Formats: sequence, structure tokens, C-alpha cells
Amino acid sequence: MVYGFAARVWKNDKKSLKLPADYGEWIKKFAYPEKKAAIRTLNGKIFEVKVFNLAGDYFLYNGWLDVVTSLKLPDNSWVVFQYEEALTSFRLFHFCQDISLAPSNYFYYKDGHVKDRDDSMYVNRLFVHHSLLNTCPSYPVVVRGAGNRKWFVRMDVLDHELYITTGWSRIKKEMSITDDHLLVFEMVDFNTFELSVFSSKPAPLTFPPELCLIKKEPTDDLIEVSDDDVPNPIAEPVIEQSDDDEVPATFVVDNHFRLKKKWAQMHGLDRKMDLTIKDAAGRTWDVVVGKEFSQGCPRYIVTGMREFVKDKQLVYGSHFQMIYVKSQGMLLYN
Repeated sequence: MVYGFAARVWKNDKKSLKLPADYGEWIKKFAYPEKKAAIRTLNGKIFEVKVFNLAGDYFLYNGWLDVVTSLKLPDNSWVVFQYEEALTSFRLFHFCQDISLAPSNYFYYKDGHVKDRDDSMYVNRLFVHHSLLNTCPSYPVVVRGAGNRKWFVRMDVLDHELYITTGWSRIKKEMSITDDHLLVFEMVDFNTFELSVFSSKPAPLTFPPELCLIKKEPTDDLIEVSDDDVPNPIAEPVIEQSDDDEVPATFVVDNHFRLKKKWAQMHGLDRKMDLTIKDAAGRTWDVVVGKEFSQGCPRYIVTGMREFVKDKQLVYGSHFQMIYVKSQGMLLYN
């Protein structure tokens, strides 16, 4: 079960974003927070917005324009809100299709793309350029879905465009993909992708003029849901998040640089996000927290550490400690 929804930002100068018509029902059904909503972006930024109810319609307001401006979202772009139950926040996905100057490891797909072929899925060209470096991954390519699902597919170049060919029909059938779904692919590595499926049923996107006259006041926050058709999903245990802004993190010099699972979940590092290492002299190194799976269980790793380890002449197998500063997205090394 994946909780979240896809929304289209038709105009990037609007102070509000209208949520789907079923939003009020989802508040009751899934017990989402009703006072304020935290939005966490892929680069680690956190925004606070209001969810406003006007005549039965729900809007993101008071802070939404800051999100759009920060991500430089263009008109007519897609975003996906994924509910993070343990953090009571939304994780906001943006995509290469819409932000070519700030590409991510995510691309989206909607069934019936104009470039689709029979039994083949078109892979966005900007994503191929920015993230796959204009290469075609070798067979087999692994696509992983919720419920420990896994498909082995083939990627091929057809008329100078990249497609998922062998295996695509099976994914569509088993996931019951329709025009009402938005598929989100995350590249774990060149041969591994994570697949999430979100509802993208259209909602009337009208922005009432009265909204700009309403004073800032506490309202409801919430998120939408989409079902990825996994029968009887098993709910993951809720990990209480720590409120400490500075926490110690211990690493082992090896080929993985893994974070302890519960520690990562407690401190909000159980997702892909950019971090900066800073030493006492002010030198910095950019690293990325990523997620991999072993027998269906998530592991959290920090990639990009090798340059830092080399510069600091740390010995293989040794332990070292840094301080993680949440508010700055930074690891301090003294």
C-alpha cells in the first residue's frame, strides 16, 4: 500500500494548490494531521503549509508558493505527495521532465504516452540524459515494487529513444495500471529501479478569488492516497522521531557506509536526500543518503564518502564519528 497522490501544478504563480475531491474523506479514513502539514523535498528542505477548507474543497495554502518558488516548478508540471506516517509529513517528488536544470533520480510515466510502442514503455529523454548519462542499461534491469514484488525487464533503444520492452506488459497487468495512475520510478543504480504507483484522478482545478482575502489561520493538513493493489499489506511499525537537532552518527570505513535502520528512521534519514560533510577547517564534501533492499528489508547507505575518507586518510575497518545537524542537513567532522 502506497499512501500519496499526484497533483498537477497548472500555474506556478498561484498561492494555493487545490487537492483532489476525495481529500476530506481521506482525512477521516487515514487520520492524517489536521492542523499543519510539513512538506519535505528530495534535497532535504522542509516547508510548513496550511490545508484550507473552503466550501468542502481543500487547498494547500500559506507556504505553498514558497515550495513552488524553491523548486522552480514550471507551469503544467507534476508533483507527487507521499505520506510519511512515522514523520507525519509529506515527501514531495519532482521530476526531470519538469525541472531540467535541477534533475533528480526520479521520472514519472502515465499510460498512453504519445511515444509509447506496443508492449513498450517510453523512458523520458531528459532523465536518460541527466541520470543515465545517455546510456542503455544492460539486461537484466530490476524493477522493484511494494510488497517485495520484483520484475526483470529489458531496456532497448528504438529510434534513438529508450524504452522498457520485455517485461513491461507483465508489470502493467500485475499492477492493474490505468490512465488514472501516475507511475514514479526511482533509479537506485543503473540496473535497479524502485516503482511506486499513485492516484492521479483529475480534480477541478479552480482557484477561488476569495482565498487570497482570507486571513492566515490554523486549518487542516492532509494527504491523498493511492493503492498499489497489494493485497492485505502489512503495516510497518511506527518509529518515533527524535526532536534533537544535533545527534552523533558513527560510521565504519568499508564499502557501504550504512546507517543503522532504527537510527536512520528516528532522525529522518530513511529517504534519499543530499547532505554536506564539513570539517573543522571549513572544507566540505557532498554526499547522498540512499536506500537499498536486502531480502525485502530496507538499508540506508551514504554514497559519496570515498573522497572524504581518502582526504582524511581514514583506515579501512576503522570507526569515526560525526555530528548530524538536522536543521542544516550537515554532518560535522572534527
